[in-house]
Amino acid sequence: MNRRMVLAMALLAGAGLQAGLPDYPILRAAVPVTVDGEVRSDPAWRCAPQVTGFSVLGGGYTKAKQTSVQMLWDERGLCVAVVCEEPDAALLKPSARDYGETWTEDSLEIFLQPAQQVYQIGVTAGGARGSGEGGPEAARITAAAKTAVDSYSIEVLIPAAVLKAAPKSGDQWRGAVCRNIFTVRSGGDKFTSWPALQSRFLEPEHFAGLAFSAETGSADTATAITERLNAAYRQTMGEQVQAAAAQGEQYRLALREAGTDAAFGDAARKLLDEWRRIEASGKASGLAGTTDMRASLNRLQALNEQSYRLQYTYLISKLLREN
Repeated sequence: MNRRMVLAMALLAGAGLQAGLPDYPILRAAVPVTVDGEVRSDPAWRCAPQVTGFSVLGGGYTKAKQTSVQMLWDERGLCVAVVCEEPDAALLKPSARDYGETWTEDSLEIFLQPAQQVYQIGVTAGGARGSGEGGPEAARITAAAKTAVDSYSIEVLIPAAVLKAAPKSGDQWRGAVCRNIFTVRSGGDKFTSWPALQSRFLEPEHFAGLAFSAETGSADTATAITERLNAAYRQTMGEQVQAAAAQGEQYRLALREAGTDAAFGDAARKLLDEWRRIEASGKASGLAGTTDMRASLNRLQALNEQSYRLQYTYLISKLLREN
């Protein structure tokens, strides 16, 4: 086992603050984060673990509009990067201004608990800053947002003075990152969070553990930690896709037969191809991306309805022709 893998395992083993709670090891930034909203192109974030699998309040993982979070720290303070899947990105209309009611539109709420006090920081899809619990001074926070075709991303730099605590190696904090979704043309749960919370965002007893490390890590280290952080989410998605693939068996015989029919052939073959893709995704769930697995699950309801309708329309048509 090489040094990077040993480091990744050691960071994970030391990150948890309380049994049963998720954890996140915050590495020191190898290069300074540029706070401009461009998460994917910033070299600093390539060496930061990424956690995903946001959950609905009081429920399981959200099936649409997932969110991923990364954190780093340096002498300036704590840096947070969030990428929000948003198929309705073109419809986003951020209007809140700095220090306004950021939680009333598409936005993030970042909760941090360095000691006893919880601090709540809001940032909208337009980059407006706000504050809540603990009254953190939003004017001292640097934030930027960037909207893409099917997502938006936010970067935040939170200086030590805002939290009255300077991050340093060995520190163990608590925290949560939560998302408000108000643009819902394509669906999406309104309130989601990492870690899973029960009835509201301000639930310190369910916050994740945040463990600060002096290690800067590497892209390989970040990848190894990322895989471990998201293992439970990936397993759940894999099991759901495999169960979904099994549902196609009830239509397979009729769709194959309909696939040779002049009137139903094109539609039947298309549905069969979709069931095959879901089946293949289920068999390769250990390798498939969670985004691809969720896309399969989101298509499942419509696929079931279309397969059921075509199956019985074809069988009725066949019966009438035979008589």
